[in-house]
Amino acid sequence: MKKLILVLFVFIASPVWAQSGGHASVGLGHGEEGYLHLEEMMKHLEFSLKMQDTSEELKTHGPVSLKHAKEALKHYNEALKHGSEALGRPAGMPMAEGSGESAPAPQREEGSSHSHDEGSH
Repeated sequence: MKKLILVLFVFIASPVWAQSGGHASVGLGHGEEGYLHLEEMMKHLEFSLKMQDTSEELKTHGPVSLKHAKEALKHYNEALKHGSEALGRPAGMPMAEGSGESAPAPQREEGSSHSHDEGSH
């Protein structure tokens, strides 16, 4: 009887475990996209600060924004590392920390949707 209960438990728990892993993997993918978006925002901000017609307000607040964004990238990278480890992926840094470079982003059309239906996984 105990073996039957154990077999039923494993049989029932396995799909639930797999589904939760699938949702976590999708979440990790969203995190990686967010990291890349933040990195792109920083590039645009850096470029804007170099422009001749940069407003005084941007010159004042832009460097502080960049500082906070760089700190956020470090935290993002740590979160992605722990998320990867939780899913059993290699423990190496998921995004290239400190190098200013990251994995190439998939090509998308400007303004494309990044939404995923939660019920589809």
